Amino acid sequence: MSDLEETSESQPILPQTSNPEISIFLFLFEVVILLTSIVVVIWLILTPKSPIYIITNVHIPALHGRNSTSHVYVSSLVAMNSTSNHTRDPTVLLDLIFSNPNKRMGIYYNDIYITLFHGDVHIGSKLLPGFYQGYNNATTYEVLVEANKQFWKEITNGTIDLRVCLENAVKYKIFMSKTKHRQIYTEAYVPVGSNGRMLGKKNIKLHHISNQIKN
Repeated sequence: MSDLEETSESQPILPQTSNPEISIFLFLFEVVILLTSIVVVIWLILTPKSPIYIITNVHIPALHGRNSTSHVYVSSLVAMNSTSNHTRDPTVLLDLIFSNPNKRMGIYYNDIYITLFHGDVHIGSKLLPGFYQGYNNATTYEVLVEANKQFWKEITNGTIDLRVCLENAVKYKIFMSKTKHRQIYTEAYVPVGSNGRMLGKKNIKLHHISNQIKN
């Protein structure tokens, strides 16, 4: 009797074999998860982000020293400009920052068209030459726009709301290749006081619009 018990206890325990179909399924599931993660990371890295345009300051020097007699001042200014071929129209000075938020992509800017409006009145335009900007980089511009005489006829004693519009096309440099052109239209409203200085908060970001800017 004891011999039988010893014999039964000495028998080896065979390991349980797993289902091969389940193992293959788990392997394929892990591969899918890995490939999906890689695709998501590549998509996040290679999806271009639009450049950021920020207005840091607006200055209209000709509005300095204006008082309650500003209508007389404007009238005399317009008359002076109309009678002198050598007198330049008053200017609007803009301080802009062009920022590239991409981590691994440079940006090729085509010529940049900047247009200013006061209500429906076209104030003036400026063309900036295109340039290349590396990733995680920012470029500062001081832009001088010659304002037309109609703008000064429309000025009142109150706040001047300038609409700053920017239009250009960009290409993105991804490794050694370039993307197709992408057209960009942006605008921002900037309040300017009677002293010619920018009012309210600084660093006004231009927002994207879908329609083409009309002069």
